[in-house]
Amino acid sequence: MKKVLAVAIAVIVLAVGAVGYAVLRDPPKGDPVSVVVPQGATTVAVADLLTTEGVIGDQLAFRILSKLRGLDGKIEAGRYDMWKHMGVRAALDVLAKPPVEKGVAVTIPPGFTLDQIADRIAAHTKITKAAFLAAATNTSLPSVLGGAKASTLEGVLFPETYVISDTETAAAVVGRIEKEFDAKTASLDWSQATRLAISRYQVVIVASLIEREAKVPEDRPKVAAVIYNRLRKHMRLQIDATAIYGIPHKVPTLADLRRPSPYNTYLIDGLPPTPIASPGLSAIDAAVHPASIDALYYVVCEPSGQSCFTNSATEFEKLKARRPAGTH
Repeated sequence: MKKVLAVAIAVIVLAVGAVGYAVLRDPPKGDPVSVVVPQGATTVAVADLLTTEGVIGDQLAFRILSKLRGLDGKIEAGRYDMWKHMGVRAALDVLAKPPVEKGVAVTIPPGFTLDQIADRIAAHTKITKAAFLAAATNTSLPSVLGGAKASTLEGVLFPETYVISDTETAAAVVGRIEKEFDAKTASLDWSQATRLAISRYQVVIVASLIEREAKVPEDRPKVAAVIYNRLRKHMRLQIDATAIYGIPHKVPTLADLRRPSPYNTYLIDGLPPTPIASPGLSAIDAAVHPASIDALYYVVCEPSGQSCFTNSATEFEKLKARRPAGTH
């Protein structure tokens, strides 16, 4: 009995020691990171968020110390400036103070169109859809695109979570989201666009097609390759997502594929005139670094959403026959 008790005490001491070490150690600062705590987030949710962002490594220590410091359930919503690997104690020191930016956290997912972004902003803030769309029209594109011109910011409002305050104007929010595109894509090897014989803005157009077409991450560079291969052969892209750009439903019908539109790549040659959605960073990277394959066709062929790729029209028809139900 005494032996069991001793072991139990030893385990408790080790656990307390591990928590104490995680709390008290002062790790070196890593890269800066902006952490957005959503409205109503629990301490557990905040711990999970900080772990995902690489700010802390011990969720249990975070939860214990937050209780001891009276912060459990009291962390304010908003944006906090933190850094990678800062540790539990330093993270709670930051979270104990008011956020650098208060407001409502609004998430823009990859693949959202400008219209969808405007709808989401309007649903969660005081900014109207009309005001947001007006601010995103007839404005300059991000500087990283090298002076490209377009009538709207479709495709260059970076998908991310933003804290929007009650006092911010539509123009301020649009400007901030556009600057995020510049910041997140600045390190990409844009020189690859020259090798691909397209402009940087056209890279974003390709990335938007990839974002809407590739169902699993590993397919993105392959979808990029198909797009470039078809462009080089002067084949129409025939991408379903372009046929339904601007209309509400998500699954294209035969009528959609025949619908006259400057975006419908079943009817137009080359790329659409603008992106068709806001691509995430991985889709843009895939557009810059396509896979080295000679495929000209792809179709979803696995229940996971993964596609099969081929350069044979005959094989493509066979692959379509094994397409899982509910996919297109």
